[in-house]
Amino acid sequence: MAVTIFQDIKGSLRQLYLDDERAWLVGFSGGKDSTMLASLVFDVVLSIPDTQRKKPVSVLCTDTRVEIPAIADMIEGALDRMRKFSQQHDLNIEANLLKPTIEESFWVNIIGRGYPPPNRTFRWCTQRMKIDPVNVFVKQRIGHWGEAILHLGARRAESSTRAQTMAGREARNGLRRHPDLPRVWVSNPIEFLTTEDVWAYLLQKPNPWGGDNLPLYKLYASASNGECPIQIDTSTPSCGNSRFGCWTCTVVDRDKASEGPVLGQVDEVLQQSIVHAVHLFPKRVGGLEQKAAQSLRIPEARQPGQVLEGAVGTQE
Repeated sequence: MAVTIFQDIKGSLRQLYLDDERAWLVGFSGGKDSTMLASLVFDVVLSIPDTQRKKPVSVLCTDTRVEIPAIADMIEGALDRMRKFSQQHDLNIEANLLKPTIEESFWVNIIGRGYPPPNRTFRWCTQRMKIDPVNVFVKQRIGHWGEAILHLGARRAESSTRAQTMAGREARNGLRRHPDLPRVWVSNPIEFLTTEDVWAYLLQKPNPWGGDNLPLYKLYASASNGECPIQIDTSTPSCGNSRFGCWTCTVVDRDKASEGPVLGQVDEVLQQSIVHAVHLFPKRVGGLEQKAAQSLRIPEARQPGQVLEGAVGTQE
């Protein structure tokens, strides 16, 4: 049954590639869902005859500059293998690692501008460090492309909130208009897959660019809940319940990733210091975020409680 579903998804993507001239963007965060999505896209492009591989395909991944080192290394390695594989097989797929400007980085905002640490109702980091870098990339390319289709690894089964959000957006031929980029359409090829479907695919099939997904499975087993997604807008669940994201995250109650084997190469004393600092940070500034949003003159759309219809940037 699952095999048929996977074949149907590939068939739909292949037809879209051949029948639609718009460029493709593929959101990638290194988590299970975006890894499956990227694998599907690579397989589809590989199945297209060489003479018809004209469509530009851009894999987009954001590095907030405060990612957990081991995770950052794993993702950079995957992107590098994607680039080499694409070049070897003339796939016309580029892999991009996007970063916020220094002016919008975590420490400049915390220390330089005096912003309070992000929390569940005031996560300014999402917009500045994840969404904005992708928006800049898309706006630079869209003038040449005209329009583009953004493929994301979002699934309804991730949460009731995600299911409600996806169901509430009108689709046209399987595509939804991007909430903030009028010439970008959003595609969710694995929207109706379960978590079991995703792992069945990943554990049975090696990645086209090389390597299996057993290390990724072990990484998930060492942490809890979901991964930090590539963000499309701020209605996407925050990284606060994530397995892995920024090591500076003050939204999460307990950072299992920083405590687990994923940081095995980090000096034990340093690791404990990081864990202690991350756990202590939000307790020192509790209750200040409301005043700070006003006194720091943060744009109204980024004040607590606002839901932005933002840009690009899985749940996974």
